[in-house]
Amino acid sequence: MLAMRPATPEDKYALEVMIQARSDWMAKKKLPNWHSWGRHVQALAANCSGRFGDMWVLTENSDRILGCTTILTTAAPWVWTGREAMDSAFYLNATVTDPAQRHRKLGTLIAHWAVDHAARKNISYVRRDCTSPALASYYERQQFTLVRTVSAPGGCSSYALERRAQRIAELTKWLGYGRIDQVSTDMEITQPFVNLARREFAYV
Repeated sequence: MLAMRPATPEDKYALEVMIQARSDWMAKKKLPNWHSWGRHVQALAANCSGRFGDMWVLTENSDRILGCTTILTTAAPWVWTGREAMDSAFYLNATVTDPAQRHRKLGTLIAHWAVDHAARKNISYVRRDCTSPALASYYERQQFTLVRTVSAPGGCSSYALERRAQRIAELTKWLGYGRIDQVSTDMEITQPFVNLARREFAYV
C-alpha cells in the first residue's frame, strides 16, 4: 500500500539514493538543469530533518521510499505578490520521485495528495513555481492554473501556478490514511535553503 508520511532523519540515505537516481536519469535524458539536482543531492535529502519546511515521503508497504515533496508556508517574493503572500497556502517544492516508477504517475499522485491535504488543514491554495516551461505545462495537466510568468533572479523566467485546495475522495483508493497525515505549519524557514528548495526541474 502507498502512504504519505512526514520524513524523518532516518530517511536521509534512502532519499539521497532516490534523488541521485533522478539526477542521473535527468542527465541521461539531457533535461534542463539536471546538474543542479546532482550538486544538491545531500542538501535536498537533508530536508528530512525538518529544519527548512515539512518534507513528506511517499512510501510503499511502509518502508520503501518512492517519492518526496517539501511543503513551505512562505511565498517566493519574486513570484508571488504581497497580497498573495497573505493567503493561506502551501508551497510545494523539490518534488522528486523514483525514475524507475515513472509509469505509475507518482508525481501526480503527490500533487493530488497535497491538494487534499491542504483542504483538510483548512488551507486555501496549493502553489508551486518552476523555471521550465515544459514543467509548467506538466503542472497544468495536474490541474494547476498558471497565474503569471515573471523574470526570476538570474535572468530566467519563473512560472507561478496554483490550485485551490479541495478534498479528493479518489485518493483513498491509492493512499492509506491515518495518524501519519499530520503537518506542522509553524516552521522557521531560512531563505537560502528556500531558494534552493524551490528549484523543481524534472517531470515526476
